[in-house]
Amino acid sequence: MVIDSYFPDSQGGAERIVDGWSREMAGKGHEVCVLAGRIGEGSGPDEERGGYRIRRWSSRRRSFGDGYLSAIFACTRAAGKLAEEWRPDIIHCHQGLSAYAALHAGIPAPAVCTFHSPWRDEFIEDARTREETLSPVIRLLYRLIARLKAARIHHMEGDSLIRCRRVAVLSEFSRDRLAGVHGILPAGIDFLRGGIDLDQFSPAQGERRESIRRQLGFDGLTLLTVRRLVRRMGIDLLLKAMVQICSRVPNVRLVVVGTGSEREGLERMASELGVGSSVRFAGFVPDGELPDYYKAADLFILPTRSLEGYGVSTLEALASGTPAVGTPIGATPGILAPLEEGLIAQETSPQGISKAVLPWLLFPSALADLRPRCRSYAEENFRWSDAGDLLENFYRRVISDSKGIG
Repeated sequence: MVIDSYFPDSQGGAERIVDGWSREMAGKGHEVCVLAGRIGEGSGPDEERGGYRIRRWSSRRRSFGDGYLSAIFACTRAAGKLAEEWRPDIIHCHQGLSAYAALHAGIPAPAVCTFHSPWRDEFIEDARTREETLSPVIRLLYRLIARLKAARIHHMEGDSLIRCRRVAVLSEFSRDRLAGVHGILPAGIDFLRGGIDLDQFSPAQGERRESIRRQLGFDGLTLLTVRRLVRRMGIDLLLKAMVQICSRVPNVRLVVVGTGSEREGLERMASELGVGSSVRFAGFVPDGELPDYYKAADLFILPTRSLEGYGVSTLEALASGTPAVGTPIGATPGILAPLEEGLIAQETSPQGISKAVLPWLLFPSALADLRPRCRSYAEENFRWSDAGDLLENFYRRVISDSKGIG
């Protein structure tokens, strides 16, 4: 498995998918090594996690100034050295930078890629947010540099995909984006499944749940979102929706778990909107403590503005017996619609979010009735064992098939 960064440095959806798949493959008796990058820290000795190995590669800050060269060289060297020590049967890439490097290391093994989300589109979204903070003169220069960088990373991602024997996705949304962005025909795209740790993320009942709520300081109806605090995650939309929600349900509270560059601005926005006392920014929550937040919440909100390639946090909420409302973006409708159409907002706006959330808060008995259905839905559709079986069969087909995707 090859990925740009990994636990504990980053804890996004791709990292959780890699961890789950790696555990499953290791549990089936396969040797698994995750090759992961980090910035500014020494690589150190190999680590063990869940029955598999992690090897780190380290680089300087990944800036456009050096064209990612330090990261590419570091990852390429690490991949080549690892392959000399331990020849893999297959290489599975997950993110553009490390994929580009590893696939240029000359390792004699077939490669596949899981396309989680278009790298260029994510960069452009984040660059727009950064651009808004700059002075007019600097903004023009930054915009030009950003366009050059977007073109470069688009080329790097496309080059990596061409070098792979097969490309896989986790959702129809990702398949459509992959076809649109890189022109890969549907016949060249495989579907894989993610999963949820149903032991780690599980419901709490009765007094146990109340005890967890007291420990976390949850009082009254509690909404939860777990997001990186950047523009495309839509936290600003949710804060604006809270104005309408709080006007109808005065005792409601929102807990925002996560870190990111927009935290200070979002805290200021909550105060200016008059909902500051109803919103708590919990910051970073370690993996070991995160399940309790899901167990204790009454409703999970996924207010994504764009590029929701899968939605691991949504699945974690459902596995915990907590209903989830999401915007009609990316993979979210595909996850929530089979469970309950009313969990999908009709539009990606503060009004759309509030209209989707309020009926559940105003009729808490319906919310309570939905909780066991959420858990059953997760058990039926998102077991890691099923996802691992599918991945293993995918690998076997790739290894035995000499045809590429082009």
